Amino acid sequence: MLKHTDDGMDERRPLKAKGLKVIDYINTLYGTFDGSAIWEIDKSSFEVLKMCDGMRTVDQIAHEIARKINMNVEDVKPILKDILDELEKLKFIEYVSS
Repeated sequence: MLKHTDDGMDERRPLKAKGLKVIDYINTLYGTFDGSAIWEIDKSSFEVLKMCDGMRTVDQIAHEIARKINMNVEDVKPILKDILDELEKLKFIEYVSS
């Protein structure tokens, strides 16, 4: 699996878990796999999750977010890392090979 390179680039490709369902209930987002457990998903995490298509690298996602919110990409990267770490911990994403 590709990871961080010496030049600071992150070439990992996050992919949303196949069985994950995101439900919008009264303007609150929830994630579940089979309905037996649910997790609330904040709007920022949901926007990141939508970009986890297995095609974009973490770096590409960071650049896209930075462009959308008019922020420096280096300021976006640590926030994105925290979000991706949490999504991975919940098994909402996995990293795939290119």
